[in-house]
Amino acid sequence: MAKYDPLREHLARLDEVVWAAKLEDLEQILGSNLPMSAREHRTWWANSGGSLVHQNSWLDAGWRVDHTDLKRDLVVFRRLRIGGTALAKAARRIEAEAPKATETPAVDAARLSQLMPALRESVSITVRAEWTAIGALADIPCSSQMLPADPGVYRLTRLREGRPFTSIVDARDLAGFHTALRRSFKGLDQDETPPDAVGGVRLIDRLGIDPGSACEIDVVKPGNGWILTDGRGRGADLAKSQERELVARLLAIQERQAGRGGRLLRW
Repeated sequence: MAKYDPLREHLARLDEVVWAAKLEDLEQILGSNLPMSAREHRTWWANSGGSLVHQNSWLDAGWRVDHTDLKRDLVVFRRLRIGGTALAKAARRIEAEAPKATETPAVDAARLSQLMPALRESVSITVRAEWTAIGALADIPCSSQMLPADPGVYRLTRLREGRPFTSIVDARDLAGFHTALRRSFKGLDQDETPPDAVGGVRLIDRLGIDPGSACEIDVVKPGNGWILTDGRGRGADLAKSQERELVARLLAIQERQAGRGGRLLRW
């Protein structure tokens, strides 16, 4: 076994999205001391890979070094992809092994009473998304292959009073929404019915955009969104309207907190 294989195997088994490790913890996992350069130089913890076998140990396991604090002997790893973790497998196993029904209402009541304290603990639900840059709205034709006919989240960014202002769209069809938006920009939805115009209101009016405004497009495609609970999570199924709406709403809230407006539209 190569020196850094134990670290690769350890990371592959983790369920967490972020893992903060002390250098002494890493040495315990490796069963040997780290080189002095690992304690003195941040570049040792870069994510270059290639012929650097120690970096390949975490990159091959689907992780990257997020940041280091060598003064505190601390390295923070972040998972590159969340889907398919050991956590998801464990959840499926627990579901398969769970009893289908209890014997009596009294047994149900006792079991429920035992489970409730854990259910009442505080919980943090967040979303992680990777935006794919599409480009300027005016430059992306309706027929562009950059936007799939798949459900996802569409972000439109323009300037308002010199600052970025965003609209987040929960889109059941990214390509379809883009086509509708392009038509609205050209004034072709004046007399149309949904989805291009809803209740007689043009799409650009619903988004609060002036025709001809400079706008940039980013999207979250299927496979690029995750729902996290207390730092652990799974891939969001954007084909499911409820999960897509949750991702879109949390992203809109994040945009608002960042001072970019974050108007939310369902399409």
